[in-house]
Amino acid sequence: MKKESPRKNPNKWLVFATMPFQMAIIIYIFYWVGQLLDTKYMVAEGWWSKGMTITGVLVSLYHFIKQVNYINRSE
Repeated sequence: MKKESPRKNPNKWLVFATMPFQMAIIIYIFYWVGQLLDTKYMVAEGWWSKGMTITGVLVSLYHFIKQVNYINRSE
């Protein structure tokens, strides 16, 4: 019979080292969608890109907090 190995916890340093890249990608995607909406609806001042960038920051912060809570629970 095989012995079940205990579940490995994620390496904290690896998770926290990749967080800035994940946040940057999320923010950039939201910025890019905002740029598309600005050009589609011909908004001169770029309100879509500004709003979507702020939304991207909020989503990335939510994702960051969710991952930190998951890591703390798995200890």
